[in-house]
Amino acid sequence: NIPNVLIESELLSMPVRLGASVLAALALGLALAQRPWRGWLDDGERRAVWVASLLLLGAVWSLRAGFVPGSSLRFLLVTAFVLLHGWALAILGAALVLVALSSIGVADWASLGPNLLCTAVVPALFAARLHEVVHRRLPRNYFVYFFVSVFLGSALAWLVAAAARALLLLASGHPATGAEFGDDVLALLPLMSFGEAFINGLLVSTAAVYRPRWVMSFDDASYFSQRG
Repeated sequence: NIPNVLIESELLSMPVRLGASVLAALALGLALAQRPWRGWLDDGERRAVWVASLLLLGAVWSLRAGFVPGSSLRFLLVTAFVLLHGWALAILGAALVLVALSSIGVADWASLGPNLLCTAVVPALFAARLHEVVHRRLPRNYFVYFFVSVFLGSALAWLVAAAARALLLLASGHPATGAEFGDDVLALLPLMSFGEAFINGLLVSTAAVYRPRWVMSFDDASYFSQRG
């Protein structure tokens, strides 16, 4: 028995698993094509922060937090990863974490592609796109950055990831998407998204205040020059 999985492979039909794996592989290939480690990870301090982010992600994702099959209500921390290191490094890092968890039996090799798609690719691309829109269209103010890109972005990215997981289960025709995945679980979604926002916000805001050079998405000279 696998003690904890992100999505149990037996809940997904073979076509859904294959389709999700293809999409995840395409996103992973796109991330690799960016060669995001150049420049950013040349700095030893940033590289150490990236490795620490991987360890934290692995620890959080290995926690058991499911009430019914397929209802993996754990924190993702992907938005913090994206804002710290960029979407490409976030996806590559998440892939490494999932491979490590699968290697030690915490995650399921058969659902590696769907897990990567739902827990990393979808929320990472959503968070990156939201920050891009906020940065381009809203005032470059650190309150806007923290409350929209970080807090709101984290909550919405978590909900989008949960929706992606539910869609895969629905496409597979599993009953966990029906009555079994009922009001009790759905009532937890807003609370979990708020918790996700709080934890991501704490991580990113602490780094931005004390070590802004660790945060790829935060230009302290640009944001703080807009005050007043």
